[in-house]
Amino acid sequence: MKKTALKIFCLIAALSLFSCANDNDEPRLVVITFDGLRWQEVYNGADSFLITHPDYVEDIEATKQAYWRATPEERREVLMPFTWSYIKDHGCLIGNRDLGSQMQVANIHWFSYPGYSETFCGYADNERITSNDAIPNPNVSVLEVANRDPRYHDSISVYTSWDVIPLALNSERGEFPANEGKAYSLDSIPDAVKSLLTESDVNSDNIHLNFDHVTCAYALNELTTRHPKVLYVAFGATDECAHSGRYDQYLDATQAIDNMIKRIVETCEADPYYKGKTTYLITTDHGRGYRRSFQHHGAGIEGAQQTWLMAFGKGIKKKGETSNNGPFYNQQVAATIAQLLGIEFTPDNGEVQLPITPDFKGEPIADYVPQLEFGDFPAVDFQPTANGVRFNYYEGEILSVDQIDSCKVLASGVLPNFIIDKARAEDHFAYTFDTWLKVSKTGRYYLTCTSDDGSKMWIDDKLVFDADGSHAACVSEAYLNLEEGYHHLFMKYFEDYEGQHLKLTMQTQDMPETVIPDSLLFYK
Repeated sequence: MKKTALKIFCLIAALSLFSCANDNDEPRLVVITFDGLRWQEVYNGADSFLITHPDYVEDIEATKQAYWRATPEERREVLMPFTWSYIKDHGCLIGNRDLGSQMQVANIHWFSYPGYSETFCGYADNERITSNDAIPNPNVSVLEVANRDPRYHDSISVYTSWDVIPLALNSERGEFPANEGKAYSLDSIPDAVKSLLTESDVNSDNIHLNFDHVTCAYALNELTTRHPKVLYVAFGATDECAHSGRYDQYLDATQAIDNMIKRIVETCEADPYYKGKTTYLITTDHGRGYRRSFQHHGAGIEGAQQTWLMAFGKGIKKKGETSNNGPFYNQQVAATIAQLLGIEFTPDNGEVQLPITPDFKGEPIADYVPQLEFGDFPAVDFQPTANGVRFNYYEGEILSVDQIDSCKVLASGVLPNFIIDKARAEDHFAYTFDTWLKVSKTGRYYLTCTSDDGSKMWIDDKLVFDADGSHAACVSEAYLNLEEGYHHLFMKYFEDYEGQHLKLTMQTQDMPETVIPDSLLFYK
């Protein structure tokens, strides 16, 4: 019976990412995650818009000298040299959407805890995993199941830079050690770990990257002393730097973590315990928004659902950068881990996912393409009464602007601008705004709308900004050719919970970006 099961397992494996191991092989697995690293940087290198924008880069010339090159191939090689000099030739890379390779999360939330839960628990628990709150995951992770197997019991280690990940894996219930890098001050780091750190590792201006260096040092020490068969290392600086609006530090973190991965792989491959026996999986928990929205992620921020995967080492088919395959989902990673380790794993929802198969070609996902150009807008006939913006105010459990119309109007009147700080409630409220923008000169205008949570705005009855859904601050952008005169602006906005923000800006060739002035808004 056992031999029959093994034959079936090998047949499945032959069709998947991995080759089938024989009975004498001793599987070793290293899983590494970047938090919130976009596929765009992995496959194309530095972004031309962000690397030249003074809002996101402190020293543009120095950053361009470090990371800007003529072609996407050159840019990605200078950003992630180990990935493109070693991993590409020793395994396979999935998720370059420019080549038609699609991977993304299956969960609807598009942020960290749901992403880690999906990746290691094998399905998107959209009902119970809805926040980043530091609470134990009710779902069983594949690492918990592996630790119950005699081959891997007490041979699983986790090192992370975010203290919530051990809870997402539920390491306490699973009885395997999971440590968090931020919990250690330099004074408390053992000498053996401290010896793996350089002065620059922990004294740079990028405090988030300092934590990752400490996390890496602990992982390297674990590899050389305890020799776990399964090691998971979670780096976090890419996400933290992006949230801080520092694209230059985001690039620094990406390059530094690429080098940390090199150190981990070289440590393993120099050790007989791991050499030739180890498989490496590298992925991310979520993506990020486009252009100005790269700072953020979450439902409603297109691009935040998009992920990627690298796999190399023992048993991995050397396919290099793959194309025209997928779509794949993060929930398949747990099944892939289970297959590699030769264990049975069934997610809590009872649905066993298929391991990732690079040659799989399903129905492609219709990717979001950000629309920036909106064409010509003739002036409309309008006789203003006075400066201001008419508003209606609502309250309720609203998750889409389309639900606002079914709510009761609790207040109405005129405000000087698109203002939400007069809301009676801290959360769960909504506004509609109605006004006319006076354009003094025909020309090309660049408008942005930043909203937390959802919003939609119509200009002269044409939908221009659509950032619907519950999410963190999301920046929508539009180029419009506006004729001199008046233009009708109508907006719907709602606040779900936590952060609340709404801002409209305007820019022309002659005018720097500024919040639309009260003096240009009229009502009747």
